[in-house]
Amino acid sequence: MVDQAQGLVTREPIIEKFINWPESPEESKPTSDLAPMIASDLTDMAFIRVGRFARGSNFKSNKEAFKLCRKQDKACRLWWFSDEYPLKLVKLDSYWIDIYEVTNEKYLQFVKATGHPPALDDSCTTDSCREGNLWKGETFSKAIRRQPVTQVSWYDAVAYCKWRGKRLPTEAEWEKAARGPSGSMYPWGSGSPKGRATYKRKWRGIYTMSNVGSYPSGVSVYGVHDMAGNVWEWVSDWYSRTYYTFGTKNNPKGWEEGKYKSLRGGSWVNYGDTLRSAFRRWSQPDVRFNDTGFRCAMSVSTEPETK
Repeated sequence: MVDQAQGLVTREPIIEKFINWPESPEESKPTSDLAPMIASDLTDMAFIRVGRFARGSNFKSNKEAFKLCRKQDKACRLWWFSDEYPLKLVKLDSYWIDIYEVTNEKYLQFVKATGHPPALDDSCTTDSCREGNLWKGETFSKAIRRQPVTQVSWYDAVAYCKWRGKRLPTEAEWEKAARGPSGSMYPWGSGSPKGRATYKRKWRGIYTMSNVGSYPSGVSVYGVHDMAGNVWEWVSDWYSRTYYTFGTKNNPKGWEEGKYKSLRGGSWVNYGDTLRSAFRRWSQPDVRFNDTGFRCAMSVSTEPETK
C-alpha cells in the first residue's frame, strides 16, 4: 500500500500471505497505474481498475480494533467487529467512484431540478435535534456549501445518484476505493487519523464537519478523499453480519433483500477504531442522521487512458 504521508510503499502484516497471489493481465500492470485516473468528462470521479483486493479483517486485526475501541468505550465488545471477518480476496470489475462526498451545494442542485424534498431529519421531536437541521427549507448557510450533505436517507441517496446517471457504490467497491488492493487499515495506510480525517468531535452546528477534500494526506491510493470520518456513507448493499463469510468473491453486491442498509467510513463523532476501512455499520434505509451522507459510483465498459 502507499503511505501518503511518507510517500513510501509499505505492507501491512495481515496481508503478507496475499502478496504473491496469481495475477490476471489487468492486475499485473505497473503499480503507478494505481494513481488517480480521471477521464476528461468525469473530472469528479476516480477510476478503479479491475482486479482483486483484500477485503475484511482477520482475527488479529479484530483484536487490535477491539483494544483501540476499549480505550474510548469500556462497553466495547469484540463481537462488534466480527462482521468484518474473514480477510479474503475479492475481485471487482472496473468502476468509477466520486472523489468527494456529495456536498450540500450539489444536493441543492438536485432538489431544485427535480423537486425532491430537501435534506432534513423529519423524525425530530426535540429542540436539540431540530438545531441539527442545517438546511432551512431550500436554503443553508454559505459556510456549509462544500460540506457533505447529511440528513439524507438511503432512498434520497439513490435518487440523487440516479439523477446524475450514477448509482450508489456496492460495499465492496467502497472498501476497495478506501483500502487499495492490499487492504490497508486506513485509506492512507496504518498511521493515526490525526490530521487526516474529521473525527472525535462534538456537535457544533455549521462548524461540525469539514469541507470535502480538506485532508490531502488522508486520501486513498486511488486519490479518493474523505473515506474515513466526516460522515458515514450509504452504500447499495443490504447489510448482513455473515455476508463476508458466505457471500460471493466476484463482484459481491450483498443479499437480494434485508432490513438494514450498510454504512461505511465513520463520521465526525466517531473514534479511530470506527474509521478503519474494514469497519461496517448498518441502519434502516429510511432514516436520516446528521452524520450520514453518501457518494456515487458508476459502472464502466471501457477504461480511460492514464494521464
